[in-house]
Amino acid sequence: MKFIKSMQPFIDDILLIIGMIFISTAIYRININAGLIATGVFLFSLAGLLGVDRQRKEEGGD
Repeated sequence: MKFIKSMQPFIDDILLIIGMIFISTAIYRININAGLIATGVFLFSLAGLLGVDRQRKEEGGD
């Protein structure tokens, strides 16, 4: 129970990453080039989300 409570703030991030992995895997099965493009888009979006989160923490928002 203690583990679940400690993971609760991160569960949405974990589910987001798992969803991106499944989508990328499915696209790779269709076409390798499309899979590479999807993986690149997902990495760009994750980097953007991490940047926004880091900026918000530096400004004292959380």
